[in-house]
Amino acid sequence: MNNPLMMLLQAAQGGGDPIQILSQLAGNDPMMAQALKMVQGKTPDQLRRMAENMARERGTSPEAILRGLGIRS
Repeated sequence: MNNPLMMLLQAAQGGGDPIQILSQLAGNDPMMAQALKMVQGKTPDQLRRMAENMARERGTSPEAILRGLGIRS
C-alpha cells in the first residue's frame, strides 16, 4: 500500500500510531514533514478543530471527506 492517507487511516482504525507513520513519511516528503509539525503536541480536540477548519476552508466537512473515502463516521 503506497497511499499515505490510507496508511494513516488504517493505523488510526487499528489502534496504531499514525504519528509514527507520518514520521517515517516525513523523511521522504517535505509535505509530510510539514503535516507532522502541524499535528505534534496537539490534543485530540485541537486536531478535530483543525480538521473542521481545513475542511470548511475548502467548502466541505470532515464527514463529507470521510464519506468520499468510503468511511462511515
